[in-house]
Amino acid sequence: MNVSIFVVMNNRNAKWLIENYNILYKQFFKIGLDIAQFAIVEDLLGIDYKAFSKGLTIFIEDDDKKASSLLVPLSQMQDCGNGVFVNPSSNQLIIKLDILNSLDNIKKVVAEKLKINYVDYSIKCFGLSEENLSNYLREYKISNNIFDYYIDTKCGDSLIVFRFLASIDKTIQENIVSVFVKDLKSAFYASKDVGLAEAVCEILTIRNIKISVVENFTGGKLTDTLLNENDNAQQILEDTLTAYSSKSLQRMLGVDKRILEQHSEVSAEAVYEMVTSMLSKSNCDIVVATSGYKSTQESGLFFTAVGDRDAVNVYKHSINGDKNFVIQFGTNTTIFELIKKLRQNTLNISNYAV
Repeated sequence: MNVSIFVVMNNRNAKWLIENYNILYKQFFKIGLDIAQFAIVEDLLGIDYKAFSKGLTIFIEDDDKKASSLLVPLSQMQDCGNGVFVNPSSNQLIIKLDILNSLDNIKKVVAEKLKINYVDYSIKCFGLSEENLSNYLREYKISNNIFDYYIDTKCGDSLIVFRFLASIDKTIQENIVSVFVKDLKSAFYASKDVGLAEAVCEILTIRNIKISVVENFTGGKLTDTLLNENDNAQQILEDTLTAYSSKSLQRMLGVDKRILEQHSEVSAEAVYEMVTSMLSKSNCDIVVATSGYKSTQESGLFFTAVGDRDAVNVYKHSINGDKNFVIQFGTNTTIFELIKKLRQNTLNISNYAV
């Protein structure tokens, strides 16, 4: 399952390796390769690889950034064409740097030459940093050292992939993943690789729930995300409103002027009123609202609210980042809070994001 990958470059460049290792690791993981060793190699400048009968000296950077070397006997490598060489007995790959942009050839080698058979379990969670997830998974793997993993986090939304050899008993695989999901607690939202918008629309559609949206600092991003990432979003969206000022909220929603004057539109009280006002006017089942700063000295402060006719939940958040990041993070956060309310903290592994 673990493969040693050696990339041929123009020169030995440890800085390039260090800076790009995580990106390359993710690329290789997606096509079925878990890296045991990774190194860069001096470019052979078009000279026939097989002319080097003694082999090729590989320079390796380990976790402590110490250089070491490994002799790869090229006579034992199979030439797969297009700059890919493989040794199935030792699970070694030599590839040229210029084919990293298109991994189709390598994927074919994995299937036909290395014959690696594995099973993946995808999990989605929100609100945990990639660093914290990595640290926890590293410790978790020590006690259950029969899987590899991959993490990809964007604006708070994380994909975690557990990978097992297909020969491992399925019950053991599912038990290991299930325990991890329970440890995630309220951060978990889906047992497959879906986005937040797709997950929430799936739940809303299954339960036949109509939603309305009131946006301030997200500026329509929340509505656009729900619409653009789902074919059936129009079936579950009832009303949407984007209002940037207190006057707009008063005029279009009837939000209490005194609340806005006392607390401003960026406040817990304001998003609560935004939800309750929309509930009173819309023929929907549930409302989400956002309000915050995206371009002032208080950038990163925002409030969200999710409510139905039984209860309204209000949340305060603060996140560092530029305007686009804050808006996207606020959008993702609101959708996740909606998922939490809809699923009522149910934790299970299933085919649905519930």
